[in-house]
Amino acid sequence: MRILTAAVILATAASTTVAFAQSDRLTDTQYISAARCAGLMQGADTTAIDAVLNANKAGRVGVVLDRAEVARKAAASKARKANGPGSKAEVAREIAGACTAFTS
Repeated sequence: MRILTAAVILATAASTTVAFAQSDRLTDTQYISAARCAGLMQGADTTAIDAVLNANKAGRVGVVLDRAEVARKAAASKARKANGPGSKAEVAREIAGACTAFTS
């Protein structure tokens, strides 16, 4: 089941990265993904991703902003609770994959 979940995350990350490279404005899904990445990267330098989120916040409906905040908090919780080598590696893989589109 974890392999399937990882495959879905990687596929989503790849499509998010390609779409983000084509446009300066994030879609709602990309905005929520960026917020999740900010949560996963807790304790790290999130200046770049915070700038992307702030630049794309204007014009968002409340539902999207709420979902982004929920995603950020859930990801931060996941990162805090990652205590084994497998779970830490999973968080690191997600940061290295999906989050690179928003931090570079």
